[in-house]
Amino acid sequence: MASNTASAREISESSVQEAQEKEKVKHCFAEPWEDSDVILVVENEQFHVHRLILSMSSPVFKAMFKSQFKEAAADEIPLPGKKPNEVLDFLIKMYGPHHSKTELQITMENVEHLLLLSDEYQVTEQIFKPCVKFLDEEPKTKENVMKILALAELYNLEKVRQDCDDLLKGLSLKTLSDTVQFQNIDKDKLQYFLTQRIELLEGLLKEVYPQFIGLAECCMWLWDEEKKDMPDLCPTHYSNGKPTTNLVDRFKECDECRFVLDKIARYTAPQRRRGRYLEFSGTYATYYASRHRFDDDVSDIINKFSQIMTQLK
Repeated sequence: MASNTASAREISESSVQEAQEKEKVKHCFAEPWEDSDVILVVENEQFHVHRLILSMSSPVFKAMFKSQFKEAAADEIPLPGKKPNEVLDFLIKMYGPHHSKTELQITMENVEHLLLLSDEYQVTEQIFKPCVKFLDEEPKTKENVMKILALAELYNLEKVRQDCDDLLKGLSLKTLSDTVQFQNIDKDKLQYFLTQRIELLEGLLKEVYPQFIGLAECCMWLWDEEKKDMPDLCPTHYSNGKPTTNLVDRFKECDECRFVLDKIARYTAPQRRRGRYLEFSGTYATYYASRHRFDDDVSDIINKFSQIMTQLK
Protein backbone atom coordinates (compact mmCIF):
# COMPACT_ATOMS: atom_id res chain seq x y z
CA MET A 1 0.00 0.00 0.00
CA ALA A 2 2.82 2.42 0.91
CA SER A 3 4.52 1.66 -2.40
CA ASN A 4 1.33 2.43 -4.31
CA THR A 5 0.92 5.72 -2.41
CA ALA A 6 4.48 6.79 -3.16
CA SER A 7 4.00 5.88 -6.82
CA ALA A 8 0.82 7.92 -7.01
CA ARG A 9 2.59 10.91 -5.43
CA GLU A 10 5.43 10.69 -7.94
CA ILE A 11 2.96 10.57 -10.82
CA SER A 12 1.11 13.58 -9.40
CA GLU A 13 4.34 15.58 -8.98
CA SER A 14 5.41 14.60 -12.48
CA SER A 15 2.08 15.81 -13.88
CA VAL A 16 2.46 19.14 -12.11
CA GLN A 17 5.96 19.60 -13.51
CA GLU A 18 4.76 18.75 -17.03
CA ALA A 19 1.91 21.22 -16.69
CA GLN A 20 4.34 23.90 -15.53
CA GLU A 21 6.67 23.21 -18.45
CA LYS A 22 3.77 23.46 -20.90
CA GLU A 23 2.73 26.74 -19.28
CA LYS A 24 6.22 28.14 -19.82
CA VAL A 25 6.23 27.58 -23.59
CA LYS A 26 2.91 29.28 -24.23
CA HIS A 27 4.48 32.71 -24.77
CA CYS A 28 6.85 33.80 -27.48
CA PHE A 29 9.69 34.56 -25.05
CA ALA A 30 9.96 30.94 -23.89
CA GLU A 31 12.28 29.95 -26.76
CA PRO A 32 14.78 31.72 -29.04
CA TRP A 33 12.96 33.73 -31.70
CA GLU A 34 13.81 36.28 -34.41
CA ASP A 35 17.46 36.73 -33.46
CA SER A 36 16.89 37.09 -29.73
CA ASP A 37 20.32 37.54 -28.18
CA VAL A 38 19.96 37.58 -24.40
CA ILE A 39 17.98 35.61 -21.81
CA LEU A 40 16.31 37.05 -18.74
CA VAL A 41 16.08 34.44 -16.00
CA VAL A 42 13.23 34.74 -13.50
CA GLU A 43 12.77 31.97 -10.93
CA ASN A 44 14.39 29.44 -13.30
CA GLU A 45 12.11 30.50 -16.15
CA GLN A 46 13.80 31.88 -19.26
CA PHE A 47 12.70 34.83 -21.36
CA HIS A 48 14.47 35.15 -24.71
CA VAL A 49 14.64 38.84 -25.58
CA HIS A 50 16.54 41.34 -27.72
CA ARG A 51 19.15 43.71 -26.37
CA LEU A 52 18.24 46.34 -28.94
CA ILE A 53 14.51 46.41 -28.11
CA LEU A 54 15.17 46.48 -24.37
CA SER A 55 17.78 49.24 -24.82
CA MET A 56 15.42 51.35 -26.96
CA SER A 57 12.63 51.07 -24.41
CA SER A 58 14.56 51.24 -21.15
CA PRO A 59 17.48 53.52 -20.19
CA VAL A 60 18.23 51.06 -17.39
CA PHE A 61 18.69 48.12 -19.75
CA LYS A 62 20.60 50.35 -22.15
CA ALA A 63 23.06 51.33 -19.43
CA MET A 64 23.33 47.71 -18.33
CA PHE A 65 24.23 46.48 -21.80
CA LYS A 66 26.75 49.26 -22.40
CA SER A 67 28.42 49.12 -19.01
CA GLN A 68 31.62 47.44 -17.88
CA PHE A 69 29.67 45.03 -15.70
CA LYS A 70 29.24 41.36 -16.48
CA GLU A 71 25.65 41.88 -17.71
CA ALA A 72 26.97 43.70 -20.79
CA ALA A 73 28.37 40.51 -22.32
CA ALA A 74 26.38 37.88 -20.44
CA ASP A 75 24.11 35.52 -22.34
CA GLU A 76 21.82 35.20 -19.32
CA ILE A 77 20.81 37.93 -16.90
CA PRO A 78 19.04 36.92 -13.68
CA LEU A 79 16.30 39.18 -12.35
CA PRO A 80 16.12 38.27 -8.65
CA GLY A 81 12.98 39.08 -6.71
CA LYS A 82 10.80 39.15 -9.83
CA LYS A 83 7.87 36.89 -10.68
CA PRO A 84 7.66 35.19 -14.10
CA ASN A 85 4.04 36.11 -14.80
CA GLU A 86 4.72 39.76 -13.97
CA VAL A 87 7.85 39.93 -16.14
CA LEU A 88 5.86 38.32 -18.96
CA ASP A 89 3.22 41.07 -18.75
CA PHE A 90 5.99 43.67 -18.66
CA LEU A 91 7.69 42.28 -21.78
CA ILE A 92 4.43 41.92 -23.70
CA LYS A 93 3.62 45.59 -23.06
CA MET A 94 7.17 46.65 -23.88
CA TYR A 95 7.32 44.74 -27.16
CA GLY A 96 3.76 45.55 -28.17
CA PRO A 97 1.34 43.28 -30.06
CA HIS A 98 3.25 43.58 -33.33
CA HIS A 99 6.25 41.71 -31.93
CA SER A 100 4.76 39.66 -29.11
CA LYS A 101 1.63 38.66 -31.06
CA THR A 102 -0.31 39.23 -27.85
CA GLU A 103 -2.51 42.14 -26.78
CA LEU A 104 -2.38 42.88 -23.06
CA GLN A 105 -4.95 45.22 -21.56
CA ILE A 106 -4.09 47.09 -18.38
CA THR A 107 -6.41 46.00 -15.56
CA MET A 108 -6.71 46.33 -11.82
CA GLU A 109 -5.07 42.91 -11.58
CA ASN A 110 -1.87 43.81 -13.46
CA VAL A 111 -1.50 47.58 -13.10
CA GLU A 112 0.42 47.32 -9.82
CA HIS A 113 3.28 45.17 -11.10
CA LEU A 114 3.33 46.95 -14.46
CA LEU A 115 3.83 50.25 -12.64
CA LEU A 116 6.50 48.72 -10.41
CA LEU A 117 8.54 47.26 -13.27
CA SER A 118 8.09 50.20 -15.64
CA ASP A 119 9.19 52.58 -12.88
CA GLU A 120 12.20 50.43 -12.01
CA TYR A 121 13.34 50.10 -15.63
CA GLN A 122 12.09 53.56 -16.69
CA VAL A 123 9.82 52.31 -19.47
CA THR A 124 7.81 55.50 -19.49
CA GLU A 125 5.98 55.82 -22.80
CA GLN A 126 4.99 52.21 -23.44
CA ILE A 127 3.95 51.25 -19.91
CA PHE A 128 4.17 53.80 -17.09
CA LYS A 129 2.11 56.56 -18.73
CA PRO A 130 -0.60 54.15 -19.96
CA CYS A 131 -0.84 52.76 -16.42
CA VAL A 132 -1.28 56.26 -15.03
CA LYS A 133 -3.94 56.97 -17.65
CA PHE A 134 -5.73 53.76 -16.68
CA LEU A 135 -5.77 54.70 -12.98
CA ASP A 136 -6.96 58.19 -13.86
CA GLU A 137 -9.89 56.89 -15.92
CA GLU A 138 -10.79 53.84 -13.84
CA PRO A 139 -14.03 54.50 -11.90
CA LYS A 140 -13.23 54.75 -8.20
CA THR A 141 -15.35 52.49 -6.01
CA LYS A 142 -15.26 51.45 -2.37
CA GLU A 143 -13.88 48.10 -3.58
CA ASN A 144 -10.85 49.46 -5.47
CA VAL A 145 -10.23 52.91 -4.01
CA MET A 146 -7.67 51.88 -1.37
CA LYS A 147 -5.51 50.01 -3.88
CA ILE A 148 -5.65 52.92 -6.32
CA LEU A 149 -4.90 55.40 -3.53
CA ALA A 150 -1.85 53.41 -2.43
CA LEU A 151 -0.48 53.45 -5.99
CA ALA A 152 -1.24 57.15 -6.37
CA GLU A 153 0.69 57.95 -3.19
CA LEU A 154 3.58 55.67 -4.13
CA TYR A 155 4.07 57.26 -7.56
CA ASN A 156 2.96 60.82 -6.69
CA LEU A 157 -0.11 60.78 -8.94
CA GLU A 158 -1.81 63.86 -7.55
CA LYS A 159 -4.96 63.84 -9.71
CA VAL A 160 -5.58 60.15 -9.08
CA ARG A 161 -5.06 60.68 -5.35
CA GLN A 162 -7.51 63.59 -5.34
CA ASP A 163 -10.17 61.49 -7.09
CA CYS A 164 -9.75 58.82 -4.42
CA ASP A 165 -10.01 61.42 -1.66
CA ASP A 166 -13.19 62.80 -3.21
CA LEU A 167 -14.79 59.37 -3.11
CA LEU A 168 -13.66 58.57 0.43
CA LYS A 169 -14.83 61.80 2.01
CA GLY A 170 -18.26 61.33 0.42
CA LEU A 171 -18.82 57.92 2.04
CA SER A 172 -20.89 57.43 5.16
CA LEU A 173 -18.83 56.92 8.30
CA LYS A 174 -19.66 53.21 8.46
CA THR A 175 -18.83 52.63 4.79
CA LEU A 176 -15.65 54.67 5.20
CA SER A 177 -14.65 52.56 8.20
CA ASP A 178 -15.30 49.32 6.30
CA THR A 179 -13.41 50.58 3.24
CA VAL A 180 -10.40 52.11 4.96
CA GLN A 181 -10.25 49.55 7.80
CA PHE A 182 -9.77 52.08 10.61
CA GLN A 183 -8.39 49.44 12.95
CA ASN A 184 -5.55 48.61 10.55
CA ILE A 185 -4.23 52.06 9.59
CA ASP A 186 -1.92 54.37 11.44
CA LYS A 187 -3.08 57.37 13.43
CA ASP A 188 -2.01 59.99 10.87
CA LYS A 189 -3.92 58.36 8.03
CA LEU A 190 -6.99 57.90 10.21
CA GLN A 191 -6.88 61.57 11.13
CA TYR A 192 -6.46 62.50 7.46
CA PHE A 193 -9.49 60.49 6.30
CA LEU A 194 -11.72 61.77 9.11
CA THR A 195 -10.58 65.36 8.55
CA GLN A 196 -11.44 65.09 4.85
CA ARG A 197 -14.89 63.80 5.77
CA ILE A 198 -15.54 66.55 8.34
CA GLU A 199 -14.40 69.30 5.96
CA LEU A 200 -16.80 68.03 3.30
CA LEU A 201 -19.75 67.95 5.69
CA GLU A 202 -18.98 71.38 7.12
CA GLY A 203 -18.71 72.83 3.63
CA LEU A 204 -22.02 71.24 2.67
CA LEU A 205 -23.72 72.60 5.79
CA LYS A 206 -22.55 76.10 4.92
CA GLU A 207 -24.09 75.74 1.47
CA VAL A 208 -27.33 74.14 2.64
CA TYR A 209 -28.04 76.43 5.60
CA PRO A 210 -29.02 79.65 3.77
CA GLN A 211 -31.05 77.59 1.27
CA PHE A 212 -32.87 75.80 4.08
CA ILE A 213 -33.68 79.01 5.96
CA GLY A 214 -34.72 80.69 2.73
CA LEU A 215 -37.13 77.87 1.91
CA ALA A 216 -38.68 78.05 5.37
CA GLU A 217 -39.10 81.82 5.00
CA CYS A 218 -40.59 81.42 1.54
CA CYS A 219 -42.95 78.74 2.83
CA MET A 220 -44.34 81.06 5.47
CA TRP A 221 -44.86 83.84 2.97
CA LEU A 222 -46.60 81.61 0.43
CA TRP A 223 -49.00 80.22 2.99
CA ASP A 224 -49.82 83.68 4.20
CA GLU A 225 -50.60 84.61 0.60
CA GLU A 226 -52.90 81.59 0.25
CA LYS A 227 -54.66 82.30 3.57
CA LYS A 228 -55.41 78.60 4.12
CA ASP A 229 -56.92 78.76 7.61
CA MET A 230 -53.71 80.29 8.87
CA PRO A 231 -53.12 82.83 11.62
CA ASP A 232 -51.84 86.18 10.49
CA LEU A 233 -48.09 86.64 10.38
CA CYS A 234 -46.60 88.12 13.51
CA PRO A 235 -47.12 91.94 13.38
CA THR A 236 -43.99 92.46 15.47
CA HIS A 237 -41.69 90.90 12.88
CA TYR A 238 -43.63 91.41 9.63
CA SER A 239 -44.65 94.54 7.76
CA ASN A 240 -46.81 94.34 4.62
CA GLY A 241 -46.22 90.59 4.49
CA LYS A 242 -42.43 90.95 4.55
CA PRO A 243 -40.16 90.04 7.46
CA THR A 244 -38.42 92.88 9.29
CA THR A 245 -35.67 90.65 10.66
CA ASN A 246 -34.15 87.29 9.80
CA LEU A 247 -36.00 84.08 10.55
CA VAL A 248 -33.35 82.66 12.87
CA ASP A 249 -33.55 85.66 15.22
CA ARG A 250 -37.36 85.59 15.14
CA PHE A 251 -37.42 81.92 16.06
CA LYS A 252 -35.17 82.55 19.06
CA GLU A 253 -37.45 85.19 20.57
CA CYS A 254 -40.94 84.84 19.12
CA ASP A 255 -43.39 82.03 19.88
CA GLU A 256 -45.86 83.47 17.39
CA CYS A 257 -43.44 83.18 14.46
CA ARG A 258 -42.61 79.59 15.43
CA PHE A 259 -46.31 78.81 15.69
CA VAL A 260 -46.98 79.86 12.08
CA LEU A 261 -44.33 77.55 10.63
CA ASP A 262 -45.34 74.71 12.95
CA LYS A 263 -48.95 75.03 11.82
CA ILE A 264 -47.86 74.84 8.17
CA ALA A 265 -45.88 71.72 9.00
CA ARG A 266 -48.78 70.07 10.81
CA TYR A 267 -51.15 70.88 7.95
CA THR A 268 -48.92 69.32 5.31
CA ALA A 269 -47.21 66.51 7.21
CA PRO A 270 -48.54 62.95 7.40
CA GLN A 271 -49.71 61.85 10.82
CA ARG A 272 -47.23 59.77 12.78
CA ARG A 273 -47.68 56.74 14.95
CA ARG A 274 -44.77 54.84 16.54
CA GLY A 275 -42.29 56.65 14.33
CA ARG A 276 -44.05 55.76 11.04
CA TYR A 277 -46.07 57.97 8.72
CA LEU A 278 -49.46 56.34 8.28
CA GLU A 279 -51.81 58.81 6.64
CA PHE A 280 -51.83 62.32 5.24
CA SER A 281 -53.63 65.14 6.99
CA GLY A 282 -53.51 67.75 4.25
CA THR A 283 -53.74 68.14 0.48
CA TYR A 284 -50.13 69.19 -0.09
CA ALA A 285 -48.74 66.30 1.95
CA THR A 286 -49.54 63.88 -0.86
CA TYR A 287 -46.46 65.18 -2.70
CA TYR A 288 -44.04 63.76 -0.10
CA ALA A 289 -42.10 60.58 -0.58
CA SER A 290 -41.96 58.35 2.47
CA ARG A 291 -38.40 59.33 3.42
CA HIS A 292 -39.04 63.09 3.10
CA ARG A 293 -40.95 65.22 5.54
CA PHE A 294 -41.73 68.69 6.74
CA ASP A 295 -43.21 68.34 10.19
CA ASP A 296 -43.53 70.15 13.51
CA ASP A 297 -39.93 69.37 14.42
CA VAL A 298 -38.84 72.01 11.94
CA SER A 299 -38.60 74.83 14.51
CA ASP A 300 -36.27 72.85 16.75
CA ILE A 301 -34.21 71.77 13.74
CA ILE A 302 -33.78 75.41 12.65
CA ASN A 303 -32.56 76.35 16.11
CA LYS A 304 -30.12 73.42 16.28
CA PHE A 305 -28.95 74.12 12.73
CA SER A 306 -28.32 77.76 13.63
CA GLN A 307 -26.29 76.81 16.70
CA ILE A 308 -24.06 74.54 14.62
CA MET A 309 -23.56 77.21 11.98
CA THR A 310 -22.60 79.74 14.65
CA GLN A 311 -19.86 77.37 15.83
CA LEU A 312 -18.59 76.90 12.26
CA LYS A 313 -18.04 80.60 11.67
